[in-house]
Amino acid sequence: MSEPGYLLSIPGFSDPVSSLTHLYGAVTCAVLGVGLIRRARGDARRVFSLAVFAFSCVLLLTLSGVYHLLTPDTPARDVLVRLDHAAIFVLIAGSFTPVHAILLHERWQWQLLGWIWAAAIAGLALKSAYFDTMPSWLGLSMYLGLGWLGAISTLAIVRRHGLRFVLPLIWGALAYTAGAIVDQLRWPVLVPEVVGPHELFHLAVLAGIAFHWSFISRIAAVPSYTPR
Repeated sequence: MSEPGYLLSIPGFSDPVSSLTHLYGAVTCAVLGVGLIRRARGDARRVFSLAVFAFSCVLLLTLSGVYHLLTPDTPARDVLVRLDHAAIFVLIAGSFTPVHAILLHERWQWQLLGWIWAAAIAGLALKSAYFDTMPSWLGLSMYLGLGWLGAISTLAIVRRHGLRFVLPLIWGALAYTAGAIVDQLRWPVLVPEVVGPHELFHLAVLAGIAFHWSFISRIAAVPSYTPR
């Protein structure tokens, strides 16, 4: 796939909007992640699960930001694009982790989460092994399929806390899905050579992370949410 040209040019940045948005997101998540983890002090399970979530956000956004910074058709960029796509699976499973660890219990807590991580690792391995030959629609289907497994977890949470409680999770999932579809369709172009479908996808990823972060931050240190 040929690289697009960009009307907005910043020295040292190959894809300026895509790179800067996700690098900004990575720094923001790293800073906020410290506070998020501190909210769960004294509960090792919560601390670990929140650290997994924060790390997965920082990992994805850092790899994506650096990848889009690099010059096209270079060995470093070829490596980073593979790591970038692999990190999507890590982010999806990482986003499930604190939700299951804090809100769910018994088989819903660890058994389902174990299957989600197993599916993420399998998807990561397949995507990495067949990166150059896998159709883009298949990769997209793998991401969305894994992400929407969250509907199972969400239904279990709705039964205990109501639909309004999980709205940030739903909005986050819809943001990710809309962004992925826009990127796959390569439409629309809002500002030619500045903000196109891929830049909109990057903004949608930030929106999805923000929605999920707000939900996870809300449950991080509330004793009443401790699994029974």
